[in-house]
Amino acid sequence: MLYRLALSVFIVFFVTTSMAAKEESKETKTLTQTVFELERSLAILQLSTASLGDYQSLDKKIAQVKSLENRVNFLGNLTFLLCMALVVFFFQLRKQNKRLLELEKSKGNANE
Repeated sequence: MLYRLALSVFIVFFVTTSMAAKEESKETKTLTQTVFELERSLAILQLSTASLGDYQSLDKKIAQVKSLENRVNFLGNLTFLLCMALVVFFFQLRKQNKRLLELEKSKGNANE
């Protein structure tokens, strides 16, 4: 029982953190768009003086951002699957509890 309680607390923690991340996503999207536009403008201004090393550095940074995006997508999917598993678990627990109560009632009726 303690194991189930600890697992439930652990899953609730992940659900709340993912919900908080979703609430901030609207502000993050507008800020990300603004930063992107500013970086693009700066890149256009510096294009004439860019060297090969600058392009390679930019390519590495883009690869890091894509890697981070894949990790975030994976964690989001994992959180969703854990939430769904929790819902199924509680439905099964409820169903099992009803069966147990019915069994206890039938034993009580048989003893009388």
